[in-house]
Amino acid sequence: AGVLHLYAGGKSFSGRTIRVGGRELFHFGTTGYLGLEQDDRLKRAAMDAIEKFGTQFPLSKSYISNPLYEELEQSVTAMYQNPVVITKNSTLGHLGVIPSAVDDQDVIVLDHQVHWSVQNAAKMLKTRSVPIEMIRHNNLEMLEDKIKKYRDSKKHIWYMADGIYSMYGDYAPVKDLMALAATYPQLRFYFDDVHGMSWVGKHGTGYVLDALGDLPENVLLFGTLSKTFGASGAVLACSNPEMYDRIKTFGGPLTFSAQLEPASVAAAIASAQIHLSPEIYDLQKDLRQRIDYFNDCLMETDLPLIDHNASPVFYIGTGMPKTGYNFVNRLMKEGYYVNLGIFPAVPVKNTGVRITISRHNQREEIKGLVEAMAYHFPKALEATQTYAQRVFHAFKLEPRTKSEHRISEGLCVEIKESIDQVDKETWNRYLGGQGVYDWEGLK
Repeated sequence: AGVLHLYAGGKSFSGRTIRVGGRELFHFGTTGYLGLEQDDRLKRAAMDAIEKFGTQFPLSKSYISNPLYEELEQSVTAMYQNPVVITKNSTLGHLGVIPSAVDDQDVIVLDHQVHWSVQNAAKMLKTRSVPIEMIRHNNLEMLEDKIKKYRDSKKHIWYMADGIYSMYGDYAPVKDLMALAATYPQLRFYFDDVHGMSWVGKHGTGYVLDALGDLPENVLLFGTLSKTFGASGAVLACSNPEMYDRIKTFGGPLTFSAQLEPASVAAAIASAQIHLSPEIYDLQKDLRQRIDYFNDCLMETDLPLIDHNASPVFYIGTGMPKTGYNFVNRLMKEGYYVNLGIFPAVPVKNTGVRITISRHNQREEIKGLVEAMAYHFPKALEATQTYAQRVFHAFKLEPRTKSEHRISEGLCVEIKESIDQVDKETWNRYLGGQGVYDWEGLK
């Protein structure tokens, strides 16, 4: 339907717009929320590394790392104030860490919305007869039921979740989960916080660590060196020395996969230096102002925003896929690129539009996008033979209309079926001189 598996065009890329199908669209689909992927310091570092060390360093890190790796690990360790493991990407990282961290005597409980890469890595442990359970999204009652089910038979109970969820942009209830762990000491946590990185937290270390304060030994925390960080790769932070040594030594893809290219390592070092400086807080503040403005604009509409929060990820529900396709195509024709959230990333009936806000976005196009969504959302519903109430029901939302907050007491609304039923003088007093919209024009 022209919204998936596309290719960006053009000979250069600024981040503010993206060329699709020969047209420049305002870009509301990036996961580079701070715009660091376009920072000149990262670009210069990457180019300099290629000149000095080549396009890759083709050797396993188990033997020897490229000359820049040590500086990167030291910089990222300084950010987290805990031992770290740098991985090629988060997917390979999960494949290396989860089988190493989880014992045969453990059980895994997955949040329904935790990223596919975590689910895929966890399900590998079925071959070792490790039970894999799943609970409804952020449902702590279901989690506690699973804990009670396994507390007498399993060594550790691992709960795996995202810090910031990549589709809805909502948060894991980190503090409530820590309170649950105080009651059940067997509970362990595995957080994928790649969408929480850089735009929040001390040194940009993300939502989860910001909520935790310090990293406890019962938590394994994944962050990213790509997406908002602006470079490439991923990072595991672990405060348990024994667990850290086991993962780094026996972590499958961490041992045998190719290491990050010199350009990626150099760009990550440059980004880490920004994260370790006061500048990161200015960047965070700048992004927050754009997020707040987008939230303010959305609150003036009736759009079904799935979760209202302060993350740069927003999700407007459409219900069924055909409505989502129609809505996204309409927005692209208006000049706005957004992402379609569709199965298997979300349940089929929870299709919607994912919008991401970055420092590339300016106020005028943010407002323009909201106006375009407010205009085209009812038209997309009508074109696909559905209605707003059905969408709200699919997401268990209460319909909210802006008119509910603006109609004054005593105001009387009359509905007329023809201009003949309206007094000519009264109509023209307010709308006269508007061409076809005056009384005679509508006659």
